[in-house]
Amino acid sequence: MKLIFSTLLVALAALPAAIGQGLPALPSGFEADQQAAQIFAQMRAAGVSDGVRGTKANASMSPCFGDPKIILSYGWNLNPAGQIVIDMMLKAPQDPASTSSQTGVLDEPVSKQAYKGGVLEWRKQTWPVITGHPCKDSHVVFYSGKWMGPAGNKIVGITVDRLYDSKGQGQAWIDEYITKVTGALNSK
Repeated sequence: MKLIFSTLLVALAALPAAIGQGLPALPSGFEADQQAAQIFAQMRAAGVSDGVRGTKANASMSPCFGDPKIILSYGWNLNPAGQIVIDMMLKAPQDPASTSSQTGVLDEPVSKQAYKGGVLEWRKQTWPVITGHPCKDSHVVFYSGKWMGPAGNKIVGITVDRLYDSKGQGQAWIDEYITKVTGALNSK
């Protein structure tokens, strides 16, 4: 399951909306990822995908921990079997909890469900604070949400990663961009 999401989400990596084919702009405060835009330009020119990716600081991030910025990405991949892929994703179990041997980050499932014609999955990552750091917290918690759904002969994907301590704002962005991205594709 992780491989399916990873493969599709890497392809949704990004480009600024100004270059995209009618995709909505990033929310206020997000900075477009120009490096991802260069990679995506070739895929867009081939007509196989389009996307937007941006980053933004976590507003309520603990001051004693470096801020790995929120990542928001959205777009589409050409896939005439989109509904079949979504059905397979819904049936597959979430990846189990695991801890990285290199970083000590605990990655665990939170929820997975059919949502707005696609599949929505949330995960939680618990990052350890460096030993000896003057921070009172022993760890920091981030959430990651991913939604994928079909739109004609395409699969739309929306991801929000590294949300500090709450998934609330991330869910709001996912809901907003499900409507915006699928609406942009359906108006063509």
